[in-house]
Amino acid sequence: MLFLISVFFSFIAVVFATPLFANLLSSLEIVDHPDSNRKIHSQPTPRMGGVIIYSVVILFLIFLFPFIYEFKFFLIGSLILFILGVADDLWNLKWSVKFTGQGIAALLLMLYLIKHNYFQFNFIGISISPFIALPLMFFFIVGTLNAFNLLDGMDGLVSGFSLIIGSLSFLLSFNSESFFVPLLSILIIGTTLGFLKFNGNPASIFLGDSGSLVLGYFCLTALLSSASEASNHTIDLVFVGMVLSVPLLDTLRVMLCRIIKGKNPFLPDKNHLHHIIYSKKIRHKTTVFIILALTIISVLIALYYKFSSAIAGISLFILFSIILLSINKLLDFILKKENLLLYGRIIKSLPNKMAVVFKFYILPIVTFLIFSFLTYLLFSRVSLNDKRMLYLLLFNFLTMAYIFINLKSKNYISDFFVFVNFVMFFYTTDAREIFYRLYQVPIFNFINLNQLFIILVVPVIIFYFLFRDKLVDNYKEETLAGVDLILALAIVSNYLFIKFSGIAQEYYFFADILIRSFLVYLLYKIIVGCFPKLRFQLYFTSYIIVIIALLRIIVL
Repeated sequence: MLFLISVFFSFIAVVFATPLFANLLSSLEIVDHPDSNRKIHSQPTPRMGGVIIYSVVILFLIFLFPFIYEFKFFLIGSLILFILGVADDLWNLKWSVKFTGQGIAALLLMLYLIKHNYFQFNFIGISISPFIALPLMFFFIVGTLNAFNLLDGMDGLVSGFSLIIGSLSFLLSFNSESFFVPLLSILIIGTTLGFLKFNGNPASIFLGDSGSLVLGYFCLTALLSSASEASNHTIDLVFVGMVLSVPLLDTLRVMLCRIIKGKNPFLPDKNHLHHIIYSKKIRHKTTVFIILALTIISVLIALYYKFSSAIAGISLFILFSIILLSINKLLDFILKKENLLLYGRIIKSLPNKMAVVFKFYILPIVTFLIFSFLTYLLFSRVSLNDKRMLYLLLFNFLTMAYIFINLKSKNYISDFFVFVNFVMFFYTTDAREIFYRLYQVPIFNFINLNQLFIILVVPVIIFYFLFRDKLVDNYKEETLAGVDLILALAIVSNYLFIKFSGIAQEYYFFADILIRSFLVYLLYKIIVGCFPKLRFQLYFTSYIIVIIALLRIIVL
């Protein structure tokens, strides 16, 4: 339950904060200017978006994890990289300074791994001596951090890559002993999903070094920890290398080419994988899609190696590496084949088709299911029997009268009352027996309707915010107002206080009511955004169901 809440509210926090921070960066002239030598973007764009991701992840970790001080090495290492990244975004530090900072962060990450019993390694099942593992891991961590930094050359590339790594880490650690690792993984998922809304092409804000270095550190921590948790506290370096092979192989290839040409291996150029693909006159979004698709393939090969056949997995990875390193010639061959280009056009049209399917099929189906469930709650057994509900009924009628007056005089209604209505509805129906009854299901073992409710609604909300420009006619009109942010912060604070203060179960039930009401409220705003003509019908329906629920209590 806490993981579902974390991914949702970290997503919402990033969606709210990013445009405000982007405007601040623009006003301060902290922008990345285009150039013809190496950069692909054509407009000055705010950078340093990593400040948002770092802030949200660390704040959520501090508030959600009661023993966060036990992870001081991780926290200090991430802070060093964050400061280093911000400084580089502002003043373009020398590569030697960056390497020193990355080295210190790598040592701190190694101390974190040692402290939590994650510092045992093998190579294809062969144990590695600690004397070899220490220098090997140091250069591996520094190399991976640089690989993330160098990968950040196109809109949404590092964010999308981090989303994949975070998802894999969460799946590996979901049922582990550690609570910190899946929590960190789920926060990577939530923040990168939220940031992709603004970082996808055309990006309105860049990660900057503050983002690429921090995300690299977060992902590496989550991946190494989850890989260890999934293998009896032993990390298979082949598995980790396979997962990170796309940026690592590309970085090794580029640096080797620079050394052969007598150039500084740490200086930038236009020989990276994304530059090669983009140079073939392939669209920006398609280039990012190809690299992320290659990443998913490498992850699938790594999983096959780990959980099925090591020999077959290594064979597939060798073939994959040859293809990856020969991408230049392979693309030249593909671009000459018209039938293969057809698949590229199909991929290009996928976002629009997904938006249509969502708007006219998925959203109506989810809405029908939620409405049916609310109707069932409305006419199910009511456990409350309190005549004081008459005051709530009076309040409901007064607010509805206020809305009618405002509608006539100002042609304006406040959506906030919809949230209030759903809070009253879920409280008056008092369906805790229904919501908390456990059902045995695959993967999750046991699940209750409250969790199922969140699993059903949260993906709909996230998809809407990611593809909102393709779903609504008036894209400039904001779906979420400032009051919605205040609501979200209040609900999260209330939930965390109840969760960790150990107060009565009754308050925990009320915290769930607030979260559930907020999700249905956001679903209402999404439906109104996609189908504006339904606004008044849905708005007053929220009043009607509360009135019926209250009347049943008062009359019965």
